[in-house]
Amino acid sequence: MKMEKIKILKTKNQVRLLFNSSFYKTEFIDAAVKDFEKICRIHRLDNILFIEPNEGLDVETIGYEFYNYVLCLSKNS
Repeated sequence: MKMEKIKILKTKNQVRLLFNSSFYKTEFIDAAVKDFEKICRIHRLDNILFIEPNEGLDVETIGYEFYNYVLCLSKNS
């Protein structure tokens, strides 16, 4: 069974992101975590992140924005 890259878990107010480690370098994921840490809690297990946005922020929006941000960081390097 293939895991989805972005999985919205609305009941937990959480999004699970899966990053392909051969495409996304750890340094870009780390930079995004640092930039997002003021607006959400992030738990990391290797290339899987669990993000819980602060109150008032939409979990789906945060998930997609985070993923796009990491992509942007990797393209601009």
